[in-house]
Amino acid sequence: MMRMTHNRRAVLKAFGAAAVMLAAPDALCDAPLGVGMLYGGSRTDFGYNQAHAEAARALAALPGLRLEERENAAGDLPAAAEELVGGKGCRVLIVTAAGDALPTLLAQADANRDTAFLFCGAPLDEARVPVNVGFFEGFLDEAQHISGIVAGYASRAKAIGMVASHPSPAVLRCVNAFALGARRADPAVALRVAFVGEGAGPQAVAEAARGLVAGGADVLAAQLDEPRPVCEVAEASGILCCGVHTDLSAIAPQGFLTGAEWSWGRAYADTVALIAAGKPWRHQRQGGFDAGFVRNTAYGPAVGVEARAHADAARMQLANGNSAVFRGPILDNTGRTVVPKGKALRGADAALDRMIWLAEGVSEAGR
Repeated sequence: MMRMTHNRRAVLKAFGAAAVMLAAPDALCDAPLGVGMLYGGSRTDFGYNQAHAEAARALAALPGLRLEERENAAGDLPAAAEELVGGKGCRVLIVTAAGDALPTLLAQADANRDTAFLFCGAPLDEARVPVNVGFFEGFLDEAQHISGIVAGYASRAKAIGMVASHPSPAVLRCVNAFALGARRADPAVALRVAFVGEGAGPQAVAEAARGLVAGGADVLAAQLDEPRPVCEVAEASGILCCGVHTDLSAIAPQGFLTGAEWSWGRAYADTVALIAAGKPWRHQRQGGFDAGFVRNTAYGPAVGVEARAHADAARMQLANGNSAVFRGPILDNTGRTVVPKGKALRGADAALDRMIWLAEGVSEAGR
């Protein structure tokens, strides 16, 4: 599951059309600064939340800072946020996955102007949210594209399997980016994706992965919050795999290729340091390789010289703005042109948030 989408309509409805009054969070200058990390799940999930937990280590290294971490095991983000802000006195709160609780969390931010609320997700109109709220959005599809290139070179069967959570635009964006990378390496490669649902447990994920292997895939990949079972199945099956969210190379020491990772450490540390010093800080931050918000896991032993060179060159082009993952012409898997020739959809393009198609060469398991 991609935890980076928010229900913008619900948020705007909650706050109305009027801009909120701006207020400087002067209390944030006090030391030691309490920083709360509110995870949307287990911080040792070998996936999305663990990537944020690793970034929290960079925060913990800052002088004059007190780090408080909470896992949302009970499923009540607002209550956990209140405990961190009101009970623990945190003056910075980082929420890894707000989901449907975002409107309530924004209301809490509005009522606690001396605390900075930072959310991982797509930015909203700054005029419609409290001045003490910030958003961070990383373009993981860029890193998935590089993983796809590596996987395309590695697949001898020209068949790759991917286990994904659900066909939301954010997930489809990463699935298609991976597929475009694989077919960039070898146009004959096909990607078969198994959607297991947002709340799928490890057993269901592993079962889907085994089904893809039985169908002929010799490389597995993932786009869901907890991808560890996918790499475990790949290693047990003697095939190759790509990780996602965090470094999973230790899970598949023989067959690991690379992975699409988040890199939040510097972004969070820089912002918190500015807040602690009472200096202006950017409330909306977006980016991919260019901003250092995403990266790829170090290549495994099965990645050849040609694949490394191609992937490295493609990553550099994305980082310096000379390329885009979604540049036309791109066809969907029904033959319809979805990105025309000469058109490029870059990271912040709103059209990517409306994606409902699967790219050419991608098929859905079970259909």
